[in-house]
Amino acid sequence: MRVLHVITGLNTGGAETVLCRLLESLPAPAYEHVVVALGEEGTLSARVAKLAKLHHLGMRPGRVRFGDIVRLRRLVRSVQPEVIQGWMYHANLMATLATVGLGIPVAWGIRHSLHELSHEKRATRLVVRASAWLSRLPRRIVYNSSVSAGQHQASGFSNRRTQVIANGYDTEILAPCEGDRARVRQELAIAPGALAIGLVARVHPMKDHENFLRAAALLVQQRPDAVFLLVGEGTEAGRFGQERLISELGLEGHVRLCGRRTDIADINNALDIASSSSWGEAFPNAIAEAMACGKPCIATDVGDVRQIIDDTGVVVPPRDPAALAAGWMKLAALGAGGRGALGARARERIVERYSLDAMAKRYADLYSELAGVGA
Repeated sequence: MRVLHVITGLNTGGAETVLCRLLESLPAPAYEHVVVALGEEGTLSARVAKLAKLHHLGMRPGRVRFGDIVRLRRLVRSVQPEVIQGWMYHANLMATLATVGLGIPVAWGIRHSLHELSHEKRATRLVVRASAWLSRLPRRIVYNSSVSAGQHQASGFSNRRTQVIANGYDTEILAPCEGDRARVRQELAIAPGALAIGLVARVHPMKDHENFLRAAALLVQQRPDAVFLLVGEGTEAGRFGQERLISELGLEGHVRLCGRRTDIADINNALDIASSSSWGEAFPNAIAEAMACGKPCIATDVGDVRQIIDDTGVVVPPRDPAALAAGWMKLAALGAGGRGALGARARERIVERYSLDAMAKRYADLYSELAGVGA
């Protein structure tokens, strides 16, 4: 089956990573994948190029021009896919506009929450509104979160042909490893007995790094041995916009600014507790990845977080540093043995409910169904 994937870009992110996992899980000869990235080359382009025929349109971020639609339409005609899968708003919109009248089934992929659209860029807000207006055109709208599906439908998206496919994870790569734990803690100057708490998230208002840091300031009053790892695009030293707040809160020496890293499993293994401090998420990859590595998690109650964590961690209200700090203290009080037992249950939950094989099968079934409809 020939599947054409249209994605906004290929820098490291949740949707981009899931696309890579899906390409790896649905290999040739049963599947022939073609990927079109709307932007320039990104950090994941080389990985994708090994798995699919890859094209970059080089579009300017946030802009859709008629000429870009025409170029994509020509590419679609030359590829002649049986199914087209969009990934994220701009790509969904482009895939739909470029295939009008071609009779090729298009599936949209939406991996975003709509808690506060006002925080998004103006171009993104316009694309979301346009997408709601056009949402009766795709053959299927695939969400990675049931909460996200409800939010979009409440915002005007069609509720016809909705499907939820949760993210899936390779639990052989994302697995506990004491050797990685010791190595990364030594690299980041974390004492063997220190309490290491991590936030893996790009810098974006929705991720609410300020909430995390204010909670950290509360925790160090009770646990002066606590160390906090910030990992993700924009958290590099000298670039992170909250370094002044770190100083004002007296957190110098407690915070490690790690920037973007590709060894996320190793980072997770170095932690004692993993966290998410967002006020808006659909299905946070970072939490599920940490759980797969056997780490207990504390996350804000957004998207499908409560369903993912269940009784293997702590869920707290968003924008509440005191609640986040109290959750950390609750897990800290369990000691290494108690956290280890909770983390083992967390890993078991990911293995049983959110495996990569299960996700790939659901996409394979979707593509088979759509190709049959379009035949």
